Amino acid sequence: MISDLVFAVRSFRRSPGFTLAALMTLALGLGANCAIFAVVLGVLLRPLPLRDPDRLVWVGHLLREQGVAPHSFSPQDFDDLRGAGAGLASAAAYDWWPGLTGMNLTGGGDPLRLSVAWVSGEFFPTLGAATALGRTFAAAEDVPGRDRVVVLSHRLWRGRFGEDPSVVGRAVTLDSQPFTVVGVMPPAFELPSRAVDAWIPLSRVGDDQVPHRRGIRWLEVVGRLAPGVSIAAAQSAADALFGRLEKSYPDSNEGYGKAAVEPLQKVVVGDVKPALLVLVAAVGLVLLIACANLANLFLARATARRREIALRAALGAGRWRLARQVLSESVLLAVAGGLLALLVAGWCLEGLASSAAGYLPRLDEVRLDGLVMLFTLSLAVLTGLAFGLPPALQAAGIQLLAALKEERGGSGASGGRGIGLRGGLVMAETALGALLLIGAGLLLRSFVELQHVEPGFRAERVLSLSVTQSGGKYDDERKLEAVRGEILRRLASLPGVLAVGASKTVPLQGGGEPMGFGVPGDGGAEVRVLPRSGGFIVSPGYFRALGIPIVRGRAFTPRDGAEDPSALIVNQALARQVWPGEDPVGKRVSIGRGAKLTVVGVAGDVRNDGLSSQPAPALYVPMAAAQRSTMKLFVRTAGDPAAVAAAVRTAIWDLDPELPISEIATLGQVVAAAVEQPRLLTLLVSLFGAVAVALAALGTYGVISYAARQRTREIGIRMALGADRREVVALVVRRGTALSLAGLAIGLLAALGLTRLLAGLLYGVSATDLPTFAVAALLVAAVALLASYLPARQAAGVDPLLAIRAE
Repeated sequence: MISDLVFAVRSFRRSPGFTLAALMTLALGLGANCAIFAVVLGVLLRPLPLRDPDRLVWVGHLLREQGVAPHSFSPQDFDDLRGAGAGLASAAAYDWWPGLTGMNLTGGGDPLRLSVAWVSGEFFPTLGAATALGRTFAAAEDVPGRDRVVVLSHRLWRGRFGEDPSVVGRAVTLDSQPFTVVGVMPPAFELPSRAVDAWIPLSRVGDDQVPHRRGIRWLEVVGRLAPGVSIAAAQSAADALFGRLEKSYPDSNEGYGKAAVEPLQKVVVGDVKPALLVLVAAVGLVLLIACANLANLFLARATARRREIALRAALGAGRWRLARQVLSESVLLAVAGGLLALLVAGWCLEGLASSAAGYLPRLDEVRLDGLVMLFTLSLAVLTGLAFGLPPALQAAGIQLLAALKEERGGSGASGGRGIGLRGGLVMAETALGALLLIGAGLLLRSFVELQHVEPGFRAERVLSLSVTQSGGKYDDERKLEAVRGEILRRLASLPGVLAVGASKTVPLQGGGEPMGFGVPGDGGAEVRVLPRSGGFIVSPGYFRALGIPIVRGRAFTPRDGAEDPSALIVNQALARQVWPGEDPVGKRVSIGRGAKLTVVGVAGDVRNDGLSSQPAPALYVPMAAAQRSTMKLFVRTAGDPAAVAAAVRTAIWDLDPELPISEIATLGQVVAAAVEQPRLLTLLVSLFGAVAVALAALGTYGVISYAARQRTREIGIRMALGADRREVVALVVRRGTALSLAGLAIGLLAALGLTRLLAGLLYGVSATDLPTFAVAALLVAAVALLASYLPARQAAGVDPLLAIRAE
């Protein structure tokens, strides 16, 4: 074996072009697979860094009429769940919503808005989470009025406190109040989200912040299964409990009688699993095509070495010895390519970490560790065996006498051996390339459709930012309202500003509050309506700043909310649902605990829950009538919105230098971020598709070029007997196009079945979209024709006399 490897190294050194091409093909194919495997391992396969993670579950209500889990509990429902057990050894509640639940950190630098998760005392013990420094909360600290304590995320500890270990026990100022840091979590802990900066006991959320009523659901629940209890058993127990609660409290729990119990890891991963599996399939197809290409290269190389192999056989080498020689060369080359692939994978992971940081969970678990390296080298060995096996079998089956009779470098008819196998590999490459290209085409069409979706607002020339007024000095709602009004007035007076609006949420990011309302029904009984998108708290200038049309009635005025708290605006979807065929303006409704409101306007539909979701029923209430600590500001400008960002900061900090300003971006960037995941998936799969088609074309070119060289004498005789160049070109092209078209047909048939797996990732396009299939087929056919035409032209340029004399 050592002798074989030494000989392989010498032979590769004599063929630097062949060696370099093979190594680059392997490095790209194996590197992409290594990078995607590292992501899949870290995100999907690696257990959560918690005690017995397979026993952790997420528990939620399942709305019977909609079949969806709203991810929420009221404090009373959670207490009932915790008391009943429902198959859980322990349960914990938390409240976290991106961009909404947080506190202001002041002192030691610029004011900073922290994303805070309010968690019950059982949160960390239930998860079995250990700290990097210090401790988590003691049971007695989750009691109203107890000491103010906080646990920091590793990211915040590193970025704000410079990884100072003495931070534990230090006091920090949150919302103008001192909190004692009791611990720091490790980097891998990112529950309920990697965006969380700090954890604070849930008991500090008072009824004045969120009403603690059974009908107000704002908590999410995680639990640890009791010993011997399965998820199905816990589901049944929770169903029974929720059914009893529905009967006992029909006013607040009607429709919430079913439970959803799922593994916590599934919830943490979220909706990225389908996209990752598509990438796994894509890089796997690329590697298969690379293997077919390399097999063709090695078959050609083995054919050129038939005389050498025959001499080895004549000197006593057996079939296994000959096959082992070829396999040792392919495996050695594959292992070298695998080592290079680790470098390629490192670069790929750096790019993924920066481009997918916004939505890919568990990024701290994605790394090139020993398991990933072992996988890569094992895959390299298997790849080497895969593309080395065909030439090895060819070498083992060599006909000794015929091979020894061949002249070195001859081009007779016998040189065409192995063309059938190589043609089959070309067909396989073309089929796989077509399949991958069709998948990329479907994702590209879907992304284009998503890009052309009308969001319901005009994002151009709008600056978006977030300001949160929390802490003791803003406990007085009148002062809170006065400061907000002053902020809006100062921003509206800035040069180049056309309109300023505010809301609690940002379009496309959800966050509508569950503001149900009542309307008179048949017989005078009140019918309760809960808009699917919820209620949105906005300022009078909100609709103008975002360019949302008021299609009927009027927008809010400064009088609405403060002086007249009865104004309400609904969107078109809600108007169609509640008042079909009627004019909703002037309709009286009841909201909350019986407050009477009047519909003063109908706004255009906005896709509040994302571009891929249909506009859902929603309502709007004046900000002055429903104060919230967080205010999202939208500044419409006459020119570039980024140019006024500095002036906006100055105007706000002149009023209160302790107000944290965060999430500064143009609204166009917000819209772009909403499609970041499909954009990245489309880009990667399209890149892999292009590589696959290029590799298939190279394979076709290599086979046809090799076949043409083997037929040099035949072509020379044909041309000597009167065949012209066009006939020779057609003869050679027919061979290549026949192979490619056969592979294309196989690929199209496979795509008809396999692309259905992409259906959940597509928007506005069918998984069997005929134009996409047609364009992909034409592109593959055109590339195959070009790959066949180039060697055909070379063959047609043969001098007949020289070709015959060469024999």
